[in-house]
Amino acid sequence: MTGFGRARATRGEYAVQVDLRSLNHRFLEVRVRGLAELPLLAQRCEERLRNAFVRGSLELHVRWESGSRPKQLGFDAARQYLHDLSRLQQELGLADRPTLGHLLSLGVFAEAAPEEEEMWPVVDEALSQAIEAVVAARESEGESLRAALAREAELLQAAIADAERLAPHALDEAQGRIRARIEELGLDPDPARIATELVLWAERSDVREELDRLQSHLARFADLLDSDLPLGREIEFLAQEMGREAGTLSAKARSVDLAQAAGQIRLAVERIREQARNVE
Repeated sequence: MTGFGRARATRGEYAVQVDLRSLNHRFLEVRVRGLAELPLLAQRCEERLRNAFVRGSLELHVRWESGSRPKQLGFDAARQYLHDLSRLQQELGLADRPTLGHLLSLGVFAEAAPEEEEMWPVVDEALSQAIEAVVAARESEGESLRAALAREAELLQAAIADAERLAPHALDEAQGRIRARIEELGLDPDPARIATELVLWAERSDVREELDRLQSHLARFADLLDSDLPLGREIEFLAQEMGREAGTLSAKARSVDLAQAAGQIRLAVERIREQARNVE
């Protein structure tokens, strides 16, 4: 589900602003931006997000400011600069040798990174507010999705009811067509053999089990819609199972009307599956 939250917090010398965006995703994907030089804070932010959400693509942007901090000499950078300048001086045959002034102009002194433990409380405060905003937005969207899924459940129930009504007549009509075709061809088969073959054919074409399983899955689906727990993945699983039963029902259909009813079931199940991908 989608959502956006922005929050700002200030504490002591630190000021932090976070932007949290949530997009639809089948699994949980977390990206943290703006804390490359503060890896422990980035890790703790990711952990907070993974504890707060189950599904979705989450992107967190952190912007921070702090008061003046002491400057530190970057020894590794200074050594590399000196090496590169000396090599350049030799290759170009320059008279001047690299000096401390050259290194200072290149910025070998930089502000020290803030203490991550000191900065975490203000980051955590802003992040908590942003998470609350995103959760509220996702809950609002979730209610809309719940209503949409409930409507699809009603359509699916109606389609299953049509299939249950049509299934017995479909078998009788198909058997009647087979007997009529035998008479049309002028065949005189053994009546007992015909009766046996029709019974076997009817067993292979019976859709009672598929309809029963569809009703069972639909009942579980209705229970999930009344739950406050994360249910997106289970709804996707149920939709997959109902789609399989609907496919078998369609393959066994022995009348145009029953085949059409099976098609309506498959369409309703596919719509449910599409909606379920947006549900946490």
